Amino acid sequence: MSAYIVGHAHIDALLTFATANDPRSFGPISYRLEPSGNSVEITEHNATEVGRILLTENERSVQHRYPGEAPGELPGSDGEGAASYMFQRWEDANGLAPSPTAILKGCDCFDYQACETDDYRQSDACRIVDAIRHRAISRLPGYSDADGWEFRR
Repeated sequence: MSAYIVGHAHIDALLTFATANDPRSFGPISYRLEPSGNSVEITEHNATEVGRILLTENERSVQHRYPGEAPGELPGSDGEGAASYMFQRWEDANGLAPSPTAILKGCDCFDYQACETDDYRQSDACRIVDAIRHRAISRLPGYSDADGWEFRR
């Protein structure tokens, strides 16, 4: 399996979705810190910090996969590391935010790039991406009107 460090635009897209103030949503996206269990809401005010958590985990994964590489030489590295990340709202060429389907694919990409360590599933980054994924699923067209909350005969 190969792995690389995702670009800042990738993190921006995930966090733009996470911080969107959409009336159809159920409030801010949040994740739990371990071991305290404290909940952290993802907002525009802390999006840079959250993005750095994601990139740090991604870098840790890629460094684990390529232990002989210098940090600035890892696949996808910008040479500056997670510390250089600053959140910028993401939009496509038409000025649109990413769709829930695109966000789901982006979450899968991030997981693929960040899962090389044995403890990724216990990381804050994994909990952040899972929270974003869960919200994206709930925002899929037709989701709220679909049968299935409780199946009955």
